[in-house]
Amino acid sequence: MIVDELKLTRSYAFCRVWGSAEEHVLHVHDCLEIGVLLKHHLEYRFGDRTYKGKPGDVFLCRPFEPHWSFAEPNEPPYESILVLFMPSALKGMPDWNRLLLPFYTNEEVPPYIPGDSPYAGAICKAAEEAALAQEQQASNWMTRQYMHLIDILLQVSDFAASYAPSGVDQQRPAIRLDIMDAIGYLLQHYTEPVDGTVLLDRSHSGKTKFFHEFRALTGLSPNEFLNRLRVQHAMDLLRTTSSPIIDIAESSGFGSLSAFNKQFKQYTEASPREYRARMTSD
Repeated sequence: MIVDELKLTRSYAFCRVWGSAEEHVLHVHDCLEIGVLLKHHLEYRFGDRTYKGKPGDVFLCRPFEPHWSFAEPNEPPYESILVLFMPSALKGMPDWNRLLLPFYTNEEVPPYIPGDSPYAGAICKAAEEAALAQEQQASNWMTRQYMHLIDILLQVSDFAASYAPSGVDQQRPAIRLDIMDAIGYLLQHYTEPVDGTVLLDRSHSGKTKFFHEFRALTGLSPNEFLNRLRVQHAMDLLRTTSSPIIDIAESSGFGSLSAFNKQFKQYTEASPREYRARMTSD
């Protein structure tokens, strides 16, 4: 597995891409990704799960989640649009943290939205219009893309709200909603000091139950989840600003430079300085 170094120059982008049947190494990256399949068929791999994609299907790639896509054997290269964005792109929007929940609750929503659903249809249309606006250099095309991004995320959110996981204990929905509220709180306040008692209060559960349900939804402990959000935020700042590293560590929510360096290297296998050098090189 490798860390894919996407050199995003702004907090969101729409990219038209083509893919072959060549096998690839599963890769991860820090940005959030939505893959919209336009032509031909592909396989989308998420760790040990494989989905067969057809035109119109939509795939959700969570940050730091191993994934890859490639065309079906003996078929022409597939065409798709990748919607790439960072959480910072949404700050300032009403309920922006709730739009991010489907990308951070791995076990609550599948990474696949079937093309015959109304949600996928609306996402596909918005993605094509956003890509076309850039290709034709339409007036205010970046603003148009942002409007399409919000529309797409609303569709993803509506799909997540409509999805009912099979085999889930029906006694758990209320608990899950409370844990989701705590996760939403972390998404909104991850750059600030976080009081664990606030999370417990929002979850309306005891400490043991909270930790169990949190890990069931996210695959991480609350502290791991918080550190990953902070590293993700720092990676974005290192790519797109010239701020001193110590300032980035502080603004990302780390209490010390040593803690920042340790957590950053755990996720990127590089120091913040090394990462910035790679991201800013021609």
